[in-house]
Amino acid sequence: MLSQPRGAPLRTLATLLVVLVLAVACGAGGGDSTRKPGEPAEGDAQETNPAQGTSVEDEAEPEGGEGAFVASRASSGGEVGAADRIEDVRFQIFDGYERLIVVFGGKDGQAGVPRWTVESPEEGGYVRLRFPGVEPTRVAHRDFVGSTLTELYVVRDRGGGLFADVFATHEFRYRVTKLPEPGRLALDLRGVPEEISFPPTTGDRSVVLQPREAEEVESPIDVSGYARPLEGQVTVSLLDRERDVLASTMVRTDDRTPAWGRFEATLEFSGYEGLATLRVGGRDPKGGSLVGTETEILLESSGPG
Repeated sequence: MLSQPRGAPLRTLATLLVVLVLAVACGAGGGDSTRKPGEPAEGDAQETNPAQGTSVEDEAEPEGGEGAFVASRASSGGEVGAADRIEDVRFQIFDGYERLIVVFGGKDGQAGVPRWTVESPEEGGYVRLRFPGVEPTRVAHRDFVGSTLTELYVVRDRGGGLFADVFATHEFRYRVTKLPEPGRLALDLRGVPEEISFPPTTGDRSVVLQPREAEEVESPIDVSGYARPLEGQVTVSLLDRERDVLASTMVRTDDRTPAWGRFEATLEFSGYEGLATLRVGGRDPKGGSLVGTETEILLESSGPG
């Protein structure tokens, strides 16, 4: 019978522990061995279908980093005639920002990224993507469950083509990136801890861009936005504290199918100051209730004294 030297069992146990630690470490890092530079690791991003809430395949993160995010800057890109319609809109949440992906379509299923421009209005609240060469769209409106990005509206542009307004819950920085997949353009929004001073009003079948919530205005009031009214026209009314009508007018939208149509109206009032409500929309033919939006504003006298 062979005897073991004193301390041999302890050395054997220590060796086994070292081997076990190395095996665990290699297993934890093995998942990244095939990941490309700049591509998010598993769990970094989740894309969901906003209509169905189902998970779909992640997109690769574009290059540029945080330095590419801006507060407000107009830019452009794409190719003329690369696509002729908007096929879909997708939503992703990454660590530190949220992404909207516009998917384009073309003839025979072939599509690139069409000509586009982007801008953010000085008053804040949303980003506008214009697609002058794109006419049809399969998407008119989407709601998103994000901490920054909240809604998207696709609107018929008066100069031709479409534009998409992407709304946020608070102030943000943004960037636009062409993705490596054909026909996909990404708009990334990164929220910052600042409230929007005068937010636009979004709602059922109408959006009011001017005037803004809590804004002080004088007569005449220029009202602008877009809508999808039930009968192709919207009623714009100004109400006092008692809900009595101070002024009202009816206007038609530019186009209501399938995209949203723009509208403009002017209201004049006199003899009233203080809190008022701007109501934009129409009546539901079935129930008679208002289908639209209400914006609380402050009226100021435009006369002397």
